[in-house]
Amino acid sequence: MRPARALIDLQALRDNYRYARELAGSRALAVIKADAYGHGAVRCAQALEAEADGFAVACIEEALELRAAGIRAPILLLEGFFEASELPLIVEHQLWCVAHSLWQVEAIEQANLAQPIQVWLKLDSGMHRVGLQPRDYATAHRRLLASGKVSKVVMMSHFARADEPTAPTTTEQAALFRAATEGLQGEVSLRILRPCSPGRRCPVTGYAPASCSTAPRPSRASRLRLSGSSR
Repeated sequence: MRPARALIDLQALRDNYRYARELAGSRALAVIKADAYGHGAVRCAQALEAEADGFAVACIEEALELRAAGIRAPILLLEGFFEASELPLIVEHQLWCVAHSLWQVEAIEQANLAQPIQVWLKLDSGMHRVGLQPRDYATAHRRLLASGKVSKVVMMSHFARADEPTAPTTTEQAALFRAATEGLQGEVSLRILRPCSPGRRCPVTGYAPASCSTAPRPSRASRLRLSGSSR
């Protein structure tokens, strides 16, 4: 078998995070699930903790590893909990939790929690991986707020083509998300980047004369600066 070695440049990782957050113009979680995609979750979290708004992992085992390493920043469980018995640990370690199915909503309602938790309520807007159906979303939202077990509900979804903000599927998903969440109380995690327009300031390049296609772009080296490589 050909030997391979991953070279992790933590400064490149920080640069990439800053670049992504600047493009969004808002807060951003650093997703470091699956051992930060093989880069080393603890080391990546330590490198980013001073500036990241928080982290996202797949499951509670990954979150507990970060807490054991001293990471105190907010951590979101992207898959939520798999058993109701995990809820006390979510409270104890002050984790944020995705709820993407009705059984999770019911488990939160029935749980005896020492304090309320922050829930990110996920809508299946068209990716069809996980998420509540649009017909169930508003009801689940109301149930969580009425339960007394939730401090805040953040409304979220997952684009199937997140790197193509003007793709028809993305536009359709965004419209479905807006319709499903209209009038609901809570913070919205969805943010769509649009091409620059005349007079609009691009957070990376400055003022674009017409669109991002005509605006100066970062050099290929900086745009493709990787946090890991194999040889």
